[in-house]
Amino acid sequence: MQATVSAIVAFSILWIAIDEADQNPVYRPDYKKDSLNYIFEDIRTTGKFGQDQNNKLELTEDEYKEIFRQTGLGKPAVDYMIENDKNYEKEMKSFQKIFFNGYPYTCAKIGVLTYNERMRDKNGEYIKGHEIVDLEPGDVLVNLSTHTMGYRHGHCAIVVTKPKKGEEARTIEAIYMGEPTEYQTTSKWRSCPTLVHLRISKEAAESKGYTQEELGRLIAQYAEENCLNINYGMLPEITNIRGDKIRNTNCSHLIWYIFKQFDYDVDSDGGVIVTPADIAASDVFEIVQIYGINPDIKEESR
Repeated sequence: MQATVSAIVAFSILWIAIDEADQNPVYRPDYKKDSLNYIFEDIRTTGKFGQDQNNKLELTEDEYKEIFRQTGLGKPAVDYMIENDKNYEKEMKSFQKIFFNGYPYTCAKIGVLTYNERMRDKNGEYIKGHEIVDLEPGDVLVNLSTHTMGYRHGHCAIVVTKPKKGEEARTIEAIYMGEPTEYQTTSKWRSCPTLVHLRISKEAAESKGYTQEELGRLIAQYAEENCLNINYGMLPEITNIRGDKIRNTNCSHLIWYIFKQFDYDVDSDGGVIVTPADIAASDVFEIVQIYGINPDIKEESR
C-alpha cells in the first residue's frame, strides 16, 4: 500500500513538473512594439553603410540597441543585412513580427519522457521559418524548446560551414543517448520557436590575437577533426575529468569542450554541469540573433 501511495505521489510530481515545463515556453516581449522607420530614414539620409568602406559610418549604439530590442537582431546581423540585402527594411520588420508574436508551434513527444516545441504541419513534419541570419563557422546555436521530466534543458550545436545562398549550414551536434556526435544541418533549427545565435565576441577573439572570422574557422576545424563520433554521455563533466581526451559528451558539454581547447570557458555560471542556457548567457559570446528567448538572458544570469 505504501509503495502504491509513493508511486502515485511520484507520478503526480512528475506530471506537475511536465505541465510546468509546458507553460509559456516561448518568450514574447512585455514592452511596446515601436516603429524603426526613423532609423531606416537615418541610414538613407546620412549615407551610412555606403559604398566607400574606408569612410563607412555605423549606426549609433542607441540605434543598434533599439533594433535589438525590437527585432532580436544583434549588431553582426544588422550590419550584414544592411550591407547585403536591398530589402533589409522589409526583412527587419518581418523579424520584428516574429520577435513580438512568435512562431506558431506544437509540442510533441520525441522520447520516453522528452518533448519539444516545433513548427509542424498537420502530418507532424517540421516547417521552416526564416533563414538564420549571417551564419559563420564557429557560431553556436541554442534553443530552449526541449524538455525532459519537467526540466527545460534545450539543445545546442556548433556551426562548421558557411552556407551558400539557398542552402543550409552544416553543424556538429550530440543529439540522443546511444548516438555519437554527428553532422547535422541548420534545417531543423529553423523550425524551433526559440533560438539564440551566438558568435565569439570581437573582444574575446582579439584577446587571443585573432579576428572573429579567423578564430571561428579554427574552432570549426577543430570540431570537425576531433569531435565527431564521440559517444553520448549523461554526465560528461564528471566522466571526462581524468585526462584531456574527450570520451563522451552531450550537446552543451560538447560546445564547452571545444571552446575550452582555445582557453575559453563558456559556462557562464561555472557550475559542475554546463547547460545550453549557461552557454547562451556566456559573456564570451555576442548575440547575432535571438527570438522566443528573453534578450536579457545575459543580464538575468548575473
